[in-house]
Amino acid sequence: MPNQIAISFVLAFSMLVCLAISPTQINNQQEKTPEKPPLILLYDSLPDPDATVRVQSMNAEPWMNVTQDPESFKTGLVDIDAAIRQVQNKSGGQPPKWMMLDLEDPFMANLRKAPDSPERQKSLASMISAIRAMKMQYPNCKWTFYGIPSISYWVNDRGWATASVEEKKLALERAVATFQSLVAEVDWVSVSIYDVYDPKMVVPGSPKSVRGTPESVREDGRAWRMASTGLAKLMANGKPVIPTICPTWAPTGIAPYCRLIPLKDFVLDQVAPAVKAGANGFAIWTSMDYRIEQVTQAEVNPAYKSTEQNFGVSEWRSALTADYFNGVAPQNWSDPFIRQQLIKKTSRSITDALFAIRSWERTGEAP
Repeated sequence: MPNQIAISFVLAFSMLVCLAISPTQINNQQEKTPEKPPLILLYDSLPDPDATVRVQSMNAEPWMNVTQDPESFKTGLVDIDAAIRQVQNKSGGQPPKWMMLDLEDPFMANLRKAPDSPERQKSLASMISAIRAMKMQYPNCKWTFYGIPSISYWVNDRGWATASVEEKKLALERAVATFQSLVAEVDWVSVSIYDVYDPKMVVPGSPKSVRGTPESVREDGRAWRMASTGLAKLMANGKPVIPTICPTWAPTGIAPYCRLIPLKDFVLDQVAPAVKAGANGFAIWTSMDYRIEQVTQAEVNPAYKSTEQNFGVSEWRSALTADYFNGVAPQNWSDPFIRQQLIKKTSRSITDALFAIRSWERTGEAP
């Protein structure tokens, strides 16, 4: 159970975020605070090597996502040897400074079970053993877990902008109890604050619509990101808080999945709320190297025929067609020319997202 000091911090934070800071206060400008160090900017994928010069000019660094082994989806246990092999294969034995263990299913569900639950105990112990082993194997790297701590986007079927103070307190208190042992192990804290609900998709009466109004959808998202980042900041105990963000619409909500988010919305809805709550930087996730392989090789290699809900081959091809090919789908996705176009254009989008953050940080102006 969380100690009383932790609970006091959470309650103090909840009062601050729920009552004193309104997400509607976020606008096209941020308050300039030159005394703060520059934001840490990280990226997981940059398909075009020629784009490296641009990211280096923004002092952006790579980070690596270490995904869970197939057996762990059944066992809730980490195969440490498999994780080490993955790092070796991806990095050639020279991993970047910033590293992340991505353990989601069934780990997150197990962690939320009762403290004495065997499922919680085994997954928690396995995760702690895994990150300690990775630190020992790669002592020059900084390690974290994906999406920890985590709070639900909805509180009793309401958004964070409208849920009651008591409901928010309880949600934050539970998150401390669930994740404090893991936050204690990491070198940096990376809550996941992707955009999953598009305010433009409010269609009254439609079963596929986002509930509320465009304004309330945006406020709920900003309030949730502030709460997520603020909680991470309190639990981090001085460690860097670097939320994971995404320049495309992510699944689990209602949005034009996989499409690029307008840069202005990307900055004001993901970046600005997190900075207001104390974020030290951002880790952009796209997995774009894999996505390009997926859409160009799906007919050739069965391994790329993903069945991810709202995030599979068909959704990515549709989004890439709209964003990069003027709505005209390539006749042959395996054409080397199409692949090269995707490499160049997606890399430009990734560097544009990084530039938008750095420019907003420097000038206070959103794109």
